[in-house]
Amino acid sequence: MNNVKSIIASTIGNKEHGDFWEVHLLPKGLPWLLILGLGPLLAALIVNEAWLFALLIVSLVPMAVLIVRYPFAAIMIWVVVMPWFPFRGMYKYVYFAFHRLLIPLALGVVLLSRMLRLKKRSPVQLGPAELAMVAFGAMGFISIFVTGNDWKLIFALEDRFLVPFMAYWLIQFSNSQEQDLRRLIPLMSLLTLAECVVALVSWFAPQALPSIWRSGLIGERVMGTFGQPIAYGCVLLSCLVFIYHDAMNRGKGSTRRLHMLTFGLGMVCIFFTFTRGVWLGGILVLLALLYLYPKPTTLLLAVLVPVMVILLSGVLTHEFAHAYERLNETEEGANARAVLANAGKNMFYARPVFGWGFGNYDRYDWKFMERVRDTNPTEWQIRKGTSHSTFLTVLAEMGVVGFFLLYFPVIWWLLFTIKALPRLPKEGFWSRRLLIAMWVPIGVQLVLWQDIDLRFFYYSVTLFWINLGFIANAVRTCLQPSGFRSVGQVMPSQTANL
Repeated sequence: MNNVKSIIASTIGNKEHGDFWEVHLLPKGLPWLLILGLGPLLAALIVNEAWLFALLIVSLVPMAVLIVRYPFAAIMIWVVVMPWFPFRGMYKYVYFAFHRLLIPLALGVVLLSRMLRLKKRSPVQLGPAELAMVAFGAMGFISIFVTGNDWKLIFALEDRFLVPFMAYWLIQFSNSQEQDLRRLIPLMSLLTLAECVVALVSWFAPQALPSIWRSGLIGERVMGTFGQPIAYGCVLLSCLVFIYHDAMNRGKGSTRRLHMLTFGLGMVCIFFTFTRGVWLGGILVLLALLYLYPKPTTLLLAVLVPVMVILLSGVLTHEFAHAYERLNETEEGANARAVLANAGKNMFYARPVFGWGFGNYDRYDWKFMERVRDTNPTEWQIRKGTSHSTFLTVLAEMGVVGFFLLYFPVIWWLLFTIKALPRLPKEGFWSRRLLIAMWVPIGVQLVLWQDIDLRFFYYSVTLFWINLGFIANAVRTCLQPSGFRSVGQVMPSQTANL
């Protein structure tokens, strides 16, 4: 038996088997299998003029080949495609293909490649942070059935948490580092420019905005293609930090100028969200960049601030008045939010350990609504009101146990970041400045999550875990026994305690 096992292991792991898989089966055999399997379906879709679905089918073959050769491409495709389609109507199928399937399939390819030893990759050990994520997913899955909920909530669990977790794991298992992040930043820059254009069009010429991106808040605040200003602010601020860091580590040239112009335009659009939480996030980003890059950031602000003052006192006087109004929220609006927040707090107090079960917040919150100060719950709040805080939602649905499991990876990698910082080089792209900069979007999102329940905005949540995945890789690499000489390179082994 031992001899049989050794023969199988050597056959799986030998170079000829790997070459056959990498050179012949995947790049040549897989496309033909997809063409033969999907051909009849594609023909039927074209006959029925289902062009969106036909386009999805056509894109499967090249995407499959690309992801097999370069799994991190799934993250890049996801970043580019996902912001443009709302989660409603026929566009739900875009979410099904690019959110529910793309990243999990890429992760499956990486895991299969590791199991068959097709490529030499540094081993990745599941540490406490990863195990906490597995435990949270299992807890959510079990709670759906224990509380008698509809089994279809599994898809909501996948969208809100499991796919973001898988994006983190994909970065871990593919050992994505400096080169992958550098490839991702230009896509972030293009995304930011496009989102700024959509936002400004929605403010100055809303009639020109396609119906797919319109919402009831048009004319009050800008939100790009995300339908919500705080979700829009989370995405924009997350991208702007990386764009700025990349610009600071480039020589003078067109790319650096484009990055700086993108950053300035992005900060203008942050103002146009007319949302105090997003403004606070923008201020935190500027303060962090002043700390990391004091001289260039001071020069940038010396140009940007006077320009904004001139515009606000001239052609943007209406916008300035609207911003002042938004800054001084009425007491009635504050009390209305207090009613909803109080309901979430009462739900948590009723079941503090394991909560009410995943997806049950809106099912029970109306039972806990009560008078707050001089404000009684309205009929709309009772029937349709929901949480305005990600933290309250998690505490109410999953209790202290779920809350701890969900945010433990953040605490874990923050502690090891403090340990890793002194071992990183001071200058350069992959440096301690980058590691600090990567924590800025994490902190901004944690601040903004107090004002909105981002469980409905999968893009910003997944960006959060993608960012944390890069942080984990940077810290793991830095804390290798070989020291900072190999920072940014693929390492032969991983530290066991991480």
